[in-house]
Amino acid sequence: MREILLVIVLIFTSGCAPKVANRWQTRVVEQPPKPLSLHAEVIGQGKPVVLLHGFGASHVTFSRIVPALSRHFRVYAIDLKGFGDSPKPDDHRYSVYDQAVLVERFLQKHHLRDVTLIGHSYGGGVALALALMNPARIEKMVLIDSASYKQQLPKLIRWLQIPIVGPLAFYLLPASYEVKESYKYAFYDDRKIPKDIVSVYIANLSRPHAKRIYLESSHELVPEDIECLSRYYRKIRTPTLIIWGANDIVIPKEKGYRLHRDLPNSRLAIIPRCGHIPHEESPQKVVKLLEEFMLQ
Repeated sequence: MREILLVIVLIFTSGCAPKVANRWQTRVVEQPPKPLSLHAEVIGQGKPVVLLHGFGASHVTFSRIVPALSRHFRVYAIDLKGFGDSPKPDDHRYSVYDQAVLVERFLQKHHLRDVTLIGHSYGGGVALALALMNPARIEKMVLIDSASYKQQLPKLIRWLQIPIVGPLAFYLLPASYEVKESYKYAFYDDRKIPKDIVSVYIANLSRPHAKRIYLESSHELVPEDIECLSRYYRKIRTPTLIIWGANDIVIPKEKGYRLHRDLPNSRLAIIPRCGHIPHEESPQKVVKLLEEFMLQ
């Protein structure tokens, strides 16, 4: 009973911070996020490659492709704010805009130019925002099953947003169950679910404040002005490779086709029999596509 009461208190107090409109003008121009140091794993030598993971993930999601990339490039695998080993402040500033500003500051701090930016899902949305914010730093971009347009959120996220019941269940269910169910939803072939990465995410979600941040950021996944923002994709001239799992039910491949049409200097690769996380489910195919695009 004491545990349930504590969870209820957390649910009702987690929304007490002042809210800031989740719009470009507010988050990027008028009230950018406070300075914060993002954790990053760095390996290899050569031109910089910056990896941006998806929602609820961390730099570990790219562990299957980093060894191949690091043979040719200096790889910066970032943990976005609130995830992995990066700070988790209780400030309700977890939109793709907030993350893009923080990544831009990371690039400035480390004097990174001519960057290849690789973003998956939520991280793809961050990459698109950054490409609009400061295209001069980005030489090439790779978007993997990227957040990009207004859409219905995945059912697991919608469940979280059911008042009281969703957050209460999320706090009380074990992290192991939640992570494993998320993977079953995201993967096409459950036999390929990487147990080592799952174990890391279970540990991450079990950390202090991790579930609170997951809930907070789930309400900021889609910017309020996403339809306006997406009209500017046509202005992005950065050479872009779009990779999509043919069987993605989190962000269907139709969004990938639309993104390919809107980005004037893009190419699209659809990976068959693959779900929402191609770099984990089909890493060899992703590496081949990346090397063909990045080494030319």
